[in-house]
Amino acid sequence: MKVVIADASCLILLTNIDKLNLLASLYGEIWITDAVQVEYGLPLPTFISIHNPADFGQLNALLQSLDLGEASSIALALENPGCRIIIDEKKGRRVALAMGLDLTGTLGVLTEAAKLDLLLVDHQLVKQLETHGFRLSSDLKNELLSSL
Repeated sequence: MKVVIADASCLILLTNIDKLNLLASLYGEIWITDAVQVEYGLPLPTFISIHNPADFGQLNALLQSLDLGEASSIALALENPGCRIIIDEKKGRRVALAMGLDLTGTLGVLTEAAKLDLLLVDHQLVKQLETHGFRLSSDLKNELLSSL
């Protein structure tokens, strides 16, 4: 199975809406860095393991424009060709895409889960996401609700 690396925002949001186990159902194992674990701040389920990047030069270069969680996640992804990375923040997404990484976000995870009938995406789920601080434009809401 492909390595999947997650940043903290995905873990926090999925925990807040009681859907963290979707990651295990979709991907088996999730890798995070020490920095992401600190940001997440909760005990980790068994399907999440900690791995850290070895290339400190790459990490330091990424830290020039990103926070430690995103920088360490992207650095780890760069050391694991073919992996997928889950990042929601715009700046981190731009950097990951520019570096050619296979990128998704929390909405991508939810959409993938819905397509496999692991989750119902409806107005109630959208409201839960917004209640927990996930910003969705009207266009994105409509696209999410109509795509499934």
